[in-house]
Amino acid sequence: MKKIILLVTLSLSLLSFAQEDDKIESLKIAFFTEELQLTPDEAKLFWPVYNKHTSIYYNLRDKQWSSIKKRLDKIKTLSESEANQLLDDYINYKIQRNKIRVNYVNALKKVISPKQIMMLKKAEYDFNKKLIKQYSSKSSTKD
Repeated sequence: MKKIILLVTLSLSLLSFAQEDDKIESLKIAFFTEELQLTPDEAKLFWPVYNKHTSIYYNLRDKQWSSIKKRLDKIKTLSESEANQLLDDYINYKIQRNKIRVNYVNALKKVISPKQIMMLKKAEYDFNKKLIKQYSSKSSTKD
């Protein structure tokens, strides 16, 4: 019986997180669309480019950055050759990340204006700042 209650509680928690992610994603879409003043035609072209980039970027981060970060946690115990390999991996990660961003901007240039691209950068910054502020005010009210 305890296992069932635990499973139900865990399932509800995961569902709550998934709903929260969906809510954040919906808010982000609305916020970016408004901030960039996207027309319906621009939005149809913009969102697939944005989503593809986000997927590629997160994939790189998940695969390479997580490996680098794990080794950074043990940096004091690494040999010089291991540290050298870590540094090489870090530089390679940064180079790949930069290539992804350049490709992203080039793809965006085909669907929105340069001004809108820079407005997107500001909108991303503003949205994340707003999200962090809202999250920290929620967690401070729970204490």
